[in-house]
Amino acid sequence: MAAQLRIYDLHPDTWQEFARKVNEEIVPIRLDHGFRLDGPWLVEETCQYVWIVHYDGDLSFAEAEELYEADPRWADLSFDPMDYIAGEDLRMLTPQPRPF
Repeated sequence: MAAQLRIYDLHPDTWQEFARKVNEEIVPIRLDHGFRLDGPWLVEETCQYVWIVHYDGDLSFAEAEELYEADPRWADLSFDPMDYIAGEDLRMLTPQPRPF
């Protein structure tokens, strides 16, 4: 299993519109490429949108991500996500044994 923590620094007062558009337009593309999603969460104090993207398929995370990014539906989005995102922090996560 592979997972990535994705933290987006959003421009102030845009998170609600960004979250709605991501849910309506981007999440279906992710799911169609075999990803699972946790979140999203919002850090209100810093206007950060946070989610965890999981991939459990036969490809590597990078390979699955490449296919996802090449999906032709990206050209049909009603928005450019980068119009909302001031910065991003993407981190691969390594699963650990649960102590409980």
